[in-house]
Amino acid sequence: MTVILDDADLLPHPTRRDAVVRAWTQLVGPGPVLSADERRAVIGWARAAWAGATAPDEQGGPAAEAAHWLAADAGGITAEVVDDLEARGLDRLRYLEIVGIVGRLANIDFYARGLGASLPAVPDEAHPSPEPTGQVAPERERRGFVPSIAALRAPFVLDALPGEGEELRAMHEPMYLPMTAIGDFTFGDVLTRPQIEYLASRASYLNECFY
Repeated sequence: MTVILDDADLLPHPTRRDAVVRAWTQLVGPGPVLSADERRAVIGWARAAWAGATAPDEQGGPAAEAAHWLAADAGGITAEVVDDLEARGLDRLRYLEIVGIVGRLANIDFYARGLGASLPAVPDEAHPSPEPTGQVAPERERRGFVPSIAALRAPFVLDALPGEGEELRAMHEPMYLPMTAIGDFTFGDVLTRPQIEYLASRASYLNECFY
């Protein structure tokens, strides 16, 4: 059985622990256009990049390249890079799903590290329903690098894959703040709203995120 935050040195907040368990359970299963095995491979490629791998796994093709560089140098990914990945066989929906996997995996892994917990281990056993779900928004347009059904605001960037968008927000809200509280500057959790925003802006600066 996979241990998720059970060996943490610091006690995780119950709501955030539940969010991590939900996210991990979803990540190691099938997605809209990637199978369970493909998603587990993405997890391995991203973790290898964070562990110091200097180049993508050559056997993984453009999917491995996308996962590696999203983990190691997301700011270096340009429109030309994504165009090249697509030209070599990684279509935009598959790329979008990899973006979602790596983003949520970063939240899980670095939260676990911050608490002094082991990283969740990818299950050895096959998933009972390994094939892609096929849940893709029927009407899409290109905005920026990826297919979209709405303006490319960060919490909605995955919504061309509706289930992935829902899972992103299920992680976003307990780890940051509820969508309904975005305009509420009196909001507080364990931290006050100014403390939350200070940490968010500092992390964004260090990661060269200008959203």
